[in-house]
Amino acid sequence: MLNFDLIKNTLIVGMASGIVTTSLVQKIKRCLPSKKWLCPISFIISMIIGTLFSLSFSTASIIDSLWAGLFSFIGADMLYQMFEDKIFKSFSSLNKTISIPIENEIKGELK
Repeated sequence: MLNFDLIKNTLIVGMASGIVTTSLVQKIKRCLPSKKWLCPISFIISMIIGTLFSLSFSTASIIDSLWAGLFSFIGADMLYQMFEDKIFKSFSSLNKTISIPIENEIKGELK
């Protein structure tokens, strides 16, 4: 059976590292004389940054971290949105109601 929590966490780490990766690739793209090497360089940077990001800021194993690097290259935000309604509980469907006890009511004017 698939471990959906692991997939979700790996995609979230991939999204976070994808932000850093995208910024770095944009900086490198300005320095490249030819765009033919952009895709391989982007893949290498995504794998390195995504793996190191996952290893540094999560408790993921090396294999899971490599998946986070690959998800970073593919576009983890797009993958997460595809899976959100099918596998994961979407953020919009969560109940956002907050109950505050009457004892915590603030009376009087604010100055």
